Amino acid sequence: MMKVKYYFLKAGFWLLSIIPFWFYHGLSSFIGFLFIKLKLYRYKVVMDNLRKSFPEKSEKEIEKIANRFYYHFTDLLIESIKVFSISSKQIKKRWKVNITPEVQSILDEERNLAMLMPHYGNWEWGVLSLCMMTEHNQPIGLGIYKPLKNKLMDKLMKENRSRFPGAILIPKNDVSRLVAKYRDKHYMLGFAADQAPYDGYNAYWMQFLGQETGVFFGPEKFCKKLDLVPIYVHVQKVGRSKYEVDLEIITEEPKNTDYGFITEKHMKLLETDIYANPYLWLWTHKRWKRSKPSDYEEKRAKSEN
Repeated sequence: MMKVKYYFLKAGFWLLSIIPFWFYHGLSSFIGFLFIKLKLYRYKVVMDNLRKSFPEKSEKEIEKIANRFYYHFTDLLIESIKVFSISSKQIKKRWKVNITPEVQSILDEERNLAMLMPHYGNWEWGVLSLCMMTEHNQPIGLGIYKPLKNKLMDKLMKENRSRFPGAILIPKNDVSRLVAKYRDKHYMLGFAADQAPYDGYNAYWMQFLGQETGVFFGPEKFCKKLDLVPIYVHVQKVGRSKYEVDLEIITEEPKNTDYGFITEKHMKLLETDIYANPYLWLWTHKRWKRSKPSDYEEKRAKSEN
C-alpha cells in the first residue's frame, strides 16, 4: 500500500511539473497578487524582518520590497514543482554558472569544495545543479538536507533531488560519518549557509543586516576539519525562472584562517547581495527570534582552552 501511495504521489507531481513555464508564470503572478492583497503566508513576519533590516526606508519602500519578494516567492513555488521533470539541459539553460579561471584551477587540482548557498535566488535548483556545475573535472555533488517527517514526501524529495548522476543527498544529522565515505573522491559539499541555529551556544554571533545575529557555524567547522575550499555562491535573477551564478573563493587555505573568518566573510557577501536585491532573500522565517546568551563569550572561551 505504501508503494502504491508513493508512485501515485510521484506521478501526480510529475504531471504537474510538465505544465509549461508560460502557464505557471501566469499562475504565479496571480497567486503572488493574492498573497499581497490578502496579506497571506507570514506577511507580518516578512514586513517585520524588512523593517528591522532596513530602518532607513519608508513604509512605502518596505511594502514595495515585500511585494517584489512575494512575486519572486511564488515563482519559487512553481520552480520547485518543475524540478520533478526538468532536464539537465533545461537546468543549465536556466541556471547558468560562470566558472572563473581561479575556480577552475581549484577544480583541476581536485581539491574538495564547500559550496555556501544561502536562501537567496533559487537554492532548490542550486542543489540540483551541483553535480553538473562544470564539464571539466566535475566533483561529486554532496547536498546536505533535513529529512522530512512524512516518510513518503521525504523519499520523494530525496530521490528527486539526487536523480542526476553524481548528485548525492546526505541527512544533516549524519554528515560527518557519510562524508567520510567520500574522502578518497573529488567532491563538493553543499551548505544552506545562512541558517539560524536552534542553540545559541552553537551559533557564531555577528552583526548582519544591522542586527546581532546567530549564524550556523557548521560550514566553517567542516572547511577547517576537511580542508574544504569555501566558495560563496552569488545568484542573480536575470528573468522569470532564469538565474546567473558567480562563484567566489573565500580562501584557499581554510585551516590557516582565524576563528570566524569564513563565517563572517560569506555572511557579509550575502549581506551585500541582499542590499543590492533584497527581494531575492527568504524573508518568511523569524530570523531574529533568539538572542545571544549572556554567558556566550565566557563559555566559548572555556571551550577553546
